[in-house]
Amino acid sequence: MINELVVATHNQGKVEEFKSLMKDLPIEIKYLADFEAVEAPAETGRTFAANARQKATYYAKKLGKPCIADDSGLEVQALDGAPGVRSARYAGEKASDEDNNNLLLHNMKFQVKRTCRFRCALCVAQPDGKVLNEVDGICDGMLLHEPLGENGFGYDPLFWSTELHKGMAEASMQEKNKISHRGKAIRKLVAIWSKKK
Repeated sequence: MINELVVATHNQGKVEEFKSLMKDLPIEIKYLADFEAVEAPAETGRTFAANARQKATYYAKKLGKPCIADDSGLEVQALDGAPGVRSARYAGEKASDEDNNNLLLHNMKFQVKRTCRFRCALCVAQPDGKVLNEVDGICDGMLLHEPLGENGFGYDPLFWSTELHKGMAEASMQEKNKISHRGKAIRKLVAIWSKKK
């Protein structure tokens, strides 16, 4: 069992989710903001799992500490799984959440079938490149026709949770963590580590 872990993200929304979901582990959790700036790796994987592995092994080697990285995004059935691994860059490399959401709504303008899901892949790697754990999580829902709610980030304002029966951006952090793709993945990891104590 490791006693220190760096969460490899600059995304403040993700930082808050990790903090909340890993608070009971006997591990010191750090974030990229706690270290000198490191250039981000290129995300060239064709799957969320491949990108998570790329990021975890890259940052673990650069920082000399065990790292956990996630790759996650939205898969829309009517768009053959897009935005998928390009979720954060759907409207371009420097796209904002609003840019991505607007393009998605535009591309779904005439679609009646709006089934979608959030998918998350997590990878934990050691500085020597060894992968310790890989887990994933899925959250099913429907794509809304317009933004709803003030919470969350990314595509949350466009996502209707079929588990919560409300918009993801209407949910509290506690509600979201119970059903979110990242929440499910992190809980799988916590369960694995709890057994190793």
